Amino acid sequence: MAIIFSTQSSTGPNWRSGNLATPRTRIPLQFRAAAARLGFYTGASRESAIEVPEQRSSGPQQRTSFDDWYYRIHVLPLRIDLGNLVTNQVRYVQIWNAFLQQQTLSSVSLENGDGVELVGPGAPPLAFAPLQLRRWQLSITTEGPPVIAATLSYDFVALGQRTVTITGNRMSAWMLPPDWSRPVAETLAWLTDVQQSTDGSEARFPLRASPRRSWEFSVLADRRERQVLEHALFDWSARTWALPVWNDVSWLRANLALGVQSIPVQAASQRDYRPGGLAMLWKDVTTYELVEVSEITADGLQLARPTANAWAPGTRVLPCRTARMAETPSLERVTDQVMRSTVRLAAVETCDWPAAPPAATYRGRPVLEQRPDLDQAQTAEFGRQLVVIDGDIGPVSVDDISGKAWPLQSHAWQTWGRAEQANLRSLLYWLQGRAAALWVPSWADDLELVEPSLTTSSGIVVAWAGVARFGRAQAGRRHLRIELFSGQVLYRQLIEATELDSQREFLQLDMPHGIALQPSAIRLISWMVLARLSSDTVELSHETDGEGVARCRVSFAGIGAEESEP
Repeated sequence: MAIIFSTQSSTGPNWRSGNLATPRTRIPLQFRAAAARLGFYTGASRESAIEVPEQRSSGPQQRTSFDDWYYRIHVLPLRIDLGNLVTNQVRYVQIWNAFLQQQTLSSVSLENGDGVELVGPGAPPLAFAPLQLRRWQLSITTEGPPVIAATLSYDFVALGQRTVTITGNRMSAWMLPPDWSRPVAETLAWLTDVQQSTDGSEARFPLRASPRRSWEFSVLADRRERQVLEHALFDWSARTWALPVWNDVSWLRANLALGVQSIPVQAASQRDYRPGGLAMLWKDVTTYELVEVSEITADGLQLARPTANAWAPGTRVLPCRTARMAETPSLERVTDQVMRSTVRLAAVETCDWPAAPPAATYRGRPVLEQRPDLDQAQTAEFGRQLVVIDGDIGPVSVDDISGKAWPLQSHAWQTWGRAEQANLRSLLYWLQGRAAALWVPSWADDLELVEPSLTTSSGIVVAWAGVARFGRAQAGRRHLRIELFSGQVLYRQLIEATELDSQREFLQLDMPHGIALQPSAIRLISWMVLARLSSDTVELSHETDGEGVARCRVSFAGIGAEESEP
């Protein structure tokens, strides 16, 4: 082994460098000879060198990094996972002969390769020179079996077989837009384990990190559209679809050239795009292209691969989710050319969205400050946990085991525009079905202030409403939301209610108002209840696309035992 130094030299007892004590991998003699033939320098040069006597020792041979790289056949990669295949794809397989001698590839075989084309540097038997690298090209098309499970094998003389596994799923795009004369219903279904005690306390355990998501909409097709859709359903009903999220549509405003890797989309972050997900460029039922999204910007999409076609202004741009038919659709043939149906598809991928609670808080919990849509009548119930014992032959016994009212009230939203719809979706994801709790006002004119109240006062005089007689500061009738015409909102806890006379009641609150309260300045005084959703399933009704109207209606169930928690 030679240690290379510069032409300068020194003499004396301390000439030996400390780095010589560092263990090094010896280069085998045969490797030095082969490397020299390939033009690599491994020997002495014109620089002066100090020859260190070779030291041998007995013992077992130790493996080195040389053994990890050389004297073997390297195949890269050993596994190709195509995921959900929506467009034709090209992948490469590289074979490196890391031997220092020539090796011979005797055969190459592709099993279960329907829709997969292999192009190589030559036909076997194929000689590999020492340290030579060769590359094969795999072209995978969307035509073929729905499940891709191919095996590519390379067989070398005296070295055995090297295998590459190719997996994936072919998908078809749902190409027919909904009939917007009827809303598109989107369902979000969480799952929560709620353990409820008779005293009103609850233990809630969310069992799904993300909801199960499905869409139901009507389609109306005639002539060619009907023919294409029926044949697609005939062949693909049990397979996975690339389903456009039709309410998140946008349109190209300018020409989109062939081979670009970005698409302009306004407010892209407020639409249902995700990195690694799919998007669709759609012109009609037979002219569309599915692309893979790599990155989302404020006003556009970056694609994983260039577009395969050029697109004109007016082309629809849509986010896509992978979905399956939740049930077999029934086709209503209105005429021999017209078909109508209602289809329901369920997402097979995880559908996440940024969760965000309301900004206003009271006693450490968010407050729902979005007023309900008054076009949809609001309902309220005050249920009881009653146990009825009826022997059919005697008196009926009824036991109110908790002695508490369990309030249940509805809340409806009518959102306009993409920002409001995105905020509503963030709230629903934060509620996570029945898992999270927040303060919900009744949004009713529950109390009427009849006398002014000073800034330093912590009480109010209201018109008699039976608060002292029936409410008694019980759970569900313990917290108030006081809204002024100026827009200021006060949240207060009722400590005690006292009847002053047959027309007035005095309510003692937990803290001073901080401002003078005049009856003419009060817009609304409502009760608040700490509540959660009564169901894990929420439905969004999209009456137009995201720039228009979407409706949602839910019910909130009160949690009385938690209202006293700080």
